[in-house]
Amino acid sequence: MKLTRRLCFLMMIGILASCTACGSETPPVPVEESTQEETDNIVSSSKETPVLESEENSDTQELKLDHTYVTQFGTVNAVSYPCFLFDYPENWTITKEEVSQTDETVVLTNERGSTITYTYIGGVAEGQLGSGSATDMTRIELSAVADSQFIPGYVDARNYEDLGKFVVAETKITGTMDMLTDSDFVDTDGAVSFAVLPENRTGTEETTDLPLRVQNTFWYSGYVLFTAQAPDGQFTEAEQTEVIAILSSFRVEDN
Repeated sequence: MKLTRRLCFLMMIGILASCTACGSETPPVPVEESTQEETDNIVSSSKETPVLESEENSDTQELKLDHTYVTQFGTVNAVSYPCFLFDYPENWTITKEEVSQTDETVVLTNERGSTITYTYIGGVAEGQLGSGSATDMTRIELSAVADSQFIPGYVDARNYEDLGKFVVAETKITGTMDMLTDSDFVDTDGAVSFAVLPENRTGTEETTDLPLRVQNTFWYSGYVLFTAQAPDGQFTEAEQTEVIAILSSFRVEDN
């Protein structure tokens, strides 16, 4: 009997302890998650600079040779001699035209005074052009700078194809010598000109002839000269481009 009471007492104590524990249980406190804003949208403050396309310089426009000149020696004198043609741009002007029974001269000039001259010299035997100096010698460098449209052919019954390929050549005085006092050439940065010449004429020439007169001509049933010269002996970059293009256009008229 006593044992039963004890058991009942212990059970009551256990039930009370259990109820006390349940009553004192603290409900879980909800933990608020921190709402840290991510800085994903932090954008670099570097600004994109728009790429500006470089505007084309109006000075670099394509050179247009929109004028054509035809030489007149054969037509005016009613003789069988070829007509030559050359093209030139708007900023060059024909300033001289002369035709005689033996010669023809055409001068093309720009606003700075640079000239391009076509000359036909008849009535002079081959190898007899000009007179030389007895004391002064000139060294001239001739170098090809562009091709020429001129293709030699027949004049009357003579075939000039053996002249070969023609080019635009730069002719420059590089030395002078006084044969009475000098033992060698004195180097000089001399005048520059351009001329239409057979390619086999390029190289170095030492001559007592009038500088650049004989060197800039070729024999074509008479002496033919088509050359460009600057007033100070030196061309500007733009002028050089233009004169080379004009000289390159030199050709024989198709019959």
